Amino acid sequence: MNPMAIKSILPGLILCGILAFSAQALSNLPILKGHFPVGAVMLAILLGTATRQFIPIGTSMEPGIRFAFKRVLRLGVAGLGFSLTFHDIEAVGFRGLLLDTALITGTYFFALALRRWMDLGKDLPWLIATGTAICGASAVVAANSVLRAKDEEVAFSVATVTLFGTFSMFLFPLIAHLGGIPVPIYGAWAGSSIHEVAQVIGATMNVSPKALDFATILKLTRVAFLLPVLIFLEILLLKEGQKLISNKTSRAEHFPWFVVGFAALVIVNSVHLISPALTVQLQHVDTWLLALSMAALGLETHLGRVLSVGRSAMLAGFWLWIFVSLWGLALSVVLFGHSFQGI
Repeated sequence: MNPMAIKSILPGLILCGILAFSAQALSNLPILKGHFPVGAVMLAILLGTATRQFIPIGTSMEPGIRFAFKRVLRLGVAGLGFSLTFHDIEAVGFRGLLLDTALITGTYFFALALRRWMDLGKDLPWLIATGTAICGASAVVAANSVLRAKDEEVAFSVATVTLFGTFSMFLFPLIAHLGGIPVPIYGAWAGSSIHEVAQVIGATMNVSPKALDFATILKLTRVAFLLPVLIFLEILLLKEGQKLISNKTSRAEHFPWFVVGFAALVIVNSVHLISPALTVQLQHVDTWLLALSMAALGLETHLGRVLSVGRSAMLAGFWLWIFVSLWGLALSVVLFGHSFQGI
């Protein structure tokens, strides 16, 4: 990148950086950390969106905002590999892997059904399904690297999975208490069905340490499905002929190579090539990169355009949330126990 290009992106990058640091600081406040652990990534989206609505954003900011949203995001998604090892995947066992696989597969089949039954367009169902099934906002924007959807559809999908994931964070513990759901079932349900890692932690930390540990590992294992899911989307879109590949581009340029970086980092993390202390620091850096790119997404969000996505899209997000919650609970009961005998 030449000096002129660097100079052009600096103003927008600095703004995104300020919002990302602010989001991290807010997420560490005791009142939020103890009672409403939304995480820096989600707060960055909210801060970016609020900034766009209430503060004029000069044209000089736009190149840096777009750079953060498109380029920095890829580094952030690849960096998720620092949070996962093969041992984590092994720890969930065969039943855990079966639960995650069935949950993700079922979510995509349901999204396909909604796509056929409702007027949702070609990309929106896949965006919402990926965010719901894998890891929330980060998965939505990772899927968009393949789909190339409209900005308002991406913003709507992020808002949808964040909203319903937050609902789950509060509703799941209440349902567990009222229904007397055993700890193994509840941990499996929360880890397989709630969207963001922070939301999973919030939904389990006050229920049981065992539920918290198992749900977190199960949730992180879902992140490992990001690579096959994006490859699936790539193959699906090429098959449907919805991706234009001109003489100037190639299939290789469309492939999300940063996800290969994610897989490589999982391998590096699994064989312990990096010290645990450095790994923790790299996880913090990755959180900041994701917060930076999510702040950029917020700055790209115009609420009027998001709301224009339509009633059908809102209903699709709602029904996907209901499906993944009920399907996840059913699978957890079948795989991890049958009796509701109290926590």
